[in-house]
Amino acid sequence: MSTDAVPCARAAARERLLNATARELRITPDGVGPWRLDVPAGGALLAEVEHWSPSGHHRWGEEIVLERDAGRRPLDHDEFVDLLLSVIDSVLDDTGPDRVAALAEQVRNSVDRTARYLAAPSRPEPDDPAGRTRHAEQSLRRGHPFHPVPKSVQGLVPEDADRFAPELGASFRLHHLALHPELAVEERVVPGPWTPDDVAAQAPAGWPVVPVHPWQMTYLRGRPPVAALLADGRLRDLGELGRPVYPTSSVRTVCDPASPTIWKLPLHLRITNFVRTIPIEHARRAADASRLVAGLRPQWDTPGFAVLVESGWRGVDPEGVGDDAADLVAVFRENPFVGDAAAPRVLAGMIEPGARGEEPMLVEAVRAGGGDAAAWLRAYLHLSLVPLLEIFGAHGLGFEAHPQNTLLHTDESGRPARFWVRDMEGAHVSRDRAPAAVAAGSPLLYDEEEAWLRLRYHAVVNQLASVVATLGAALAPGEPALWEVVAGVLAEVRAGSGPASPWADDLLTSRTLPAKANLLSRFAERGEHPLYVELPNPIRKAAG
Repeated sequence: MSTDAVPCARAAARERLLNATARELRITPDGVGPWRLDVPAGGALLAEVEHWSPSGHHRWGEEIVLERDAGRRPLDHDEFVDLLLSVIDSVLDDTGPDRVAALAEQVRNSVDRTARYLAAPSRPEPDDPAGRTRHAEQSLRRGHPFHPVPKSVQGLVPEDADRFAPELGASFRLHHLALHPELAVEERVVPGPWTPDDVAAQAPAGWPVVPVHPWQMTYLRGRPPVAALLADGRLRDLGELGRPVYPTSSVRTVCDPASPTIWKLPLHLRITNFVRTIPIEHARRAADASRLVAGLRPQWDTPGFAVLVESGWRGVDPEGVGDDAADLVAVFRENPFVGDAAAPRVLAGMIEPGARGEEPMLVEAVRAGGGDAAAWLRAYLHLSLVPLLEIFGAHGLGFEAHPQNTLLHTDESGRPARFWVRDMEGAHVSRDRAPAAVAAGSPLLYDEEEAWLRLRYHAVVNQLASVVATLGAALAPGEPALWEVVAGVLAEVRAGSGPASPWADDLLTSRTLPAKANLLSRFAERGEHPLYVELPNPIRKAAG
């Protein structure tokens, strides 16, 4: 491993821990310069803000110092992690005695994986559209900028961690299980092939097929209910079949660029916060959202904006395997890019610097168009945030449009041209304004306040702020002025009196915006019901 990779990975982890702490404990730096955090045992942790960001994407100096009565001394990386986590422990009431150690171990796991990815040989971006799409999906080496363990994967031996890592350019073939028809449950939303013909031909006539990640197949063989079904022949392991697929930035969603279907698969591994299974309720939620979108999108007037729906899901009936059903579900997503000249790139991969510190792909795209960050951002807003607000205003429908769930295509001049949202499991609908097509008991339904909170967090605080901060750190006129561009576009939307107008007004005038408290939530094991904090709203400040 490169001697530079470990310190770079540790620096990335410290930046995420410091930014999450400053955000979640509301100890916001006022600008560049020293920052102080009191620690429970007395004294303070001292760090230096080298680049200040209105949205909290600060960059920090290498040295972190512990100040106590006896004086000051620099902290090594592990001391810093333990000390910072002790601060979080002291502000939460519901923590257990081993949670500092448990989270510190997960931080180490995330750092080790990050270092492995940063040390790997560089992979140049291909020229073909499908290759560019894959390159961005597999370029997210450091991960979520406000997550304490963005690259943690627990439960894999190192060899398997490398074999299946998108960050290392992984590719593999899927296992496939044929299900006795009496075992199968499924829901189809829109037409589309789920199983390649050459794979389906290996199954008994009339038996549905479910794709399975190769690591997951090993796990399933060790589960007694699944092993019993394999033994009596009601489940048949067809082996590794079909064309190779590559894992996307989510690790467990896989793609064959030549297939019109993308597969979202369960992996019984803790990846960051969760064990990544697919409970049938979640699959039904994605189907409800996809059915709603499929019915509504023909009437949307949103040039360049689109939503990728799940064409359905298939799995094993819980009556046959009990709780293991969540490990035997596949969700099928439409892939409209086969033969398309567009090169959609996942935004999360575009906003992150390269492994050797190269400029983010997003900055390169703006430079390719002449470097006018303000004009680029204005075009981006009309492709992304404005349609999201219009759809929410018209139908009460919102999406988890964070950087890993959004795809962007830039034209030859680097200008934003097309924008997509994916992963319908995270969609949400306001109960007060739900279209008639949404059933009363659908898991899509939320109270109006929570539906709006979710959209503001994912689309504005998580996604848009990442774009603005990335551009503002590298290009003129800088981040504060780019928030003025955002405010200007929202003022135009508000003046238009369309369905997005009230929501644009709220973004312009609210004193705060909601942010998921990833550090506090992870520490308190609140992954399914995360804590939120309120942040100063940079749009309101920019609007004057």
